[in-house]
Amino acid sequence: MEKNKKIKAVICGVLAFCIIVVVVAVPSLYCTGSLVTAHPLNKAREGQIRVACVGDSITYGNGVRNWPNNNYPTVLGGLLGDGYCVNNYGWSGRTAMYDGDHPYVDEKLYQKSLDFNPDIVVIMLGSNDSKPYNWENGGSAAYSSDLEKLIDSYLALPSNPAVYVIAPPPAFEHKGKVPYDIQAATIADEICPAVKALAAKKDLTCIDMFKVFENRPELFSDGVHPNAAGARLFAETVYGVISSN
Repeated sequence: MEKNKKIKAVICGVLAFCIIVVVVAVPSLYCTGSLVTAHPLNKAREGQIRVACVGDSITYGNGVRNWPNNNYPTVLGGLLGDGYCVNNYGWSGRTAMYDGDHPYVDEKLYQKSLDFNPDIVVIMLGSNDSKPYNWENGGSAAYSSDLEKLIDSYLALPSNPAVYVIAPPPAFEHKGKVPYDIQAATIADEICPAVKALAAKKDLTCIDMFKVFENRPELFSDGVHPNAAGARLFAETVYGVISSN
């Protein structure tokens, strides 16, 4: 009997600890943009212009403090105003390349972005494609081809959306190296030129975030992901392009 009481006490203690972790840690992860599986999506009201922000963890806002308010799609929505419904379809670690380790097109979130039937699509994928084990699967040619197919899937929507493609921002060293296997040179020398060439080929507007963030490492939390100030500059840049078209 005494042994059973001790076992029950241990179980209760473990359960109590787990509850504390859930209550304390989960909200903290959510508010710092680290709970990358959380994707609250807005439902567009009648008459609103629907904007889909498609991308990886930079779009999602990984590591941005006060993430619910400071991730770039949310800031963009505030700048555009009540006439727009902006949704964040960023997913951490995803690639444009179909043979990458985590292709964006394999995610349910991709289908949700299509089902949103957006009027405007803002696409940025490429940072994760730069990883050596992804880039070796065809390099610039495969990246351009797969990104074009992704773009075409949005252009084919009944809403006939305006599509903006983004050349990714630079990656900087953090604590002595560029993290997450991201290759800064590949982004600068191959991915950004490929995005610009594809935009020109398809007569789409290219937003050059590499140029916007060049030599601005202070706007990044870890060398790869913009911090809250960086996310605001990102949103303001996208807003400036959308509002002028």
